[in-house]
Amino acid sequence: MSSDERRTGWRRWRDLVLATCTVWLVIQNALLLTLALWVNPSHALAAGAAIARTAFTIGGHLVVLVLAVIMALALAAWLVQAPAAVRSHGAGQPRGAAARVGSGSNAAEEVGDGW
Repeated sequence: MSSDERRTGWRRWRDLVLATCTVWLVIQNALLLTLALWVNPSHALAAGAAIARTAFTIGGHLVVLVLAVIMALALAAWLVQAPAAVRSHGAGQPRGAAARVGSGSNAAEEVGDGW
């Protein structure tokens, strides 16, 4: 028995609907292409270029906005999770001075970054 003979009724309907939709889409595309060429291709191309230019401009603005939001969230997260040594230094002292005042050890020496 071949595979064509084993097809059931719903498979035939599925194939028929798929073929009908494919033919319909081909006819639609052919009609739209004919209409665009008949009207004037330069106007259609100019309109498409204007739409693309606008899309790129808006997309560029959205990319800059998203990057600004990401950097703002990163700064907020860093400020919330800042290390204690960074938060505890006084207003008039440099950061290194605040780290040396506490326990007498230097943070650079703890990580092995001493010169």
